[in-house]
Amino acid sequence: MVCDHASRPKPWLTPRQQVEHLKSKGVRFGLMSEDEAERYLAQNNNYFRLRSYRTNFVKVPAGKRAGEYENLDFKMLVDLSIIDMLLRNELLPMTLDIEHFFKVRLLSRIEEQREDGYKLVADYLATRDEVQPSGKVGNRVKEEISRGTGSPYMSSLIKRYQDGALPVWVFLEVISFGTFIHFYRFCAKRFNDKDMIDEYYLLQNARHMRNACAHNNCLLNNTMSGGSKFEVSRLVSNALGEVPGIGRGMRRAKMRNDLFQGIATVFYLHKEFASPGIHGHRAASLHEFTGRMNKHADYYGGNDQVNTGFRFIDRMVEAWFPLTLDGGSAITSAEQLIDRED
Repeated sequence: MVCDHASRPKPWLTPRQQVEHLKSKGVRFGLMSEDEAERYLAQNNNYFRLRSYRTNFVKVPAGKRAGEYENLDFKMLVDLSIIDMLLRNELLPMTLDIEHFFKVRLLSRIEEQREDGYKLVADYLATRDEVQPSGKVGNRVKEEISRGTGSPYMSSLIKRYQDGALPVWVFLEVISFGTFIHFYRFCAKRFNDKDMIDEYYLLQNARHMRNACAHNNCLLNNTMSGGSKFEVSRLVSNALGEVPGIGRGMRRAKMRNDLFQGIATVFYLHKEFASPGIHGHRAASLHEFTGRMNKHADYYGGNDQVNTGFRFIDRMVEAWFPLTLDGGSAITSAEQLIDRED
């Protein structure tokens, strides 16, 4: 009987075996010793997660070392994993800010349209009725809200409206981000608002980034330019065209990558819609992040994939999150910027 090698489960490797496996692939241990790497793998990080960052490095095409990594030290994988963690820690709260300010924005838009807040929600919920295989009519949004009665954070709010007739200002507090975005599109079509339709697609992209960060997915193991799942937004692309140091070639290459398109979208939405104080708070944090991102830039000499990715992020932060107060004076702390809300 012939056994399909590809179908065999991968064996469990001890930290020592993991180091040996990496060595067999050409990974060096000059910046971090093998003993240090072994301890790191035992105590700090998942091996298969850490090694995923190797996709940012090219392999020797031919010769004695063919198939081995050309210039990859174990410490570079560690560095990228740390930067990735810090990047997720920046992006996740930014997406929460975006959700908050778009809810405020939508409520203002509803008020402008003089909509009945109860009828608007009822009309939307009616569009979500679905006939189940059993023949019964179900509604996923109503089910989502009903599940909220088991939450210590939403139950009291939902139980006030036992008849199911929710005003829009309550409805927005008890639905998920994904449902909110769907409701945003419903309102955009109802109001015949093209700008809101454009924003809907940007919010979808931001939601995917939020989910990736919330589920602790690796981001920087996918920096190769290629076909993005999402159509490039003209709003984001045009804004990037005004950023010093991001030329047409870099803009096109990075926006063909889901990761960088997602980062650019989150940065753009935050820049355009967050309040000055919150935006300033994120600016202070982002500049601290880019300082750490560039701390070991010398590790990646000659690695265009990593270098251009870092430059793309760095230049967006510099252009869209400047560390200045109104009038151009430099800040000395994040608190200065938050005080602008008061």
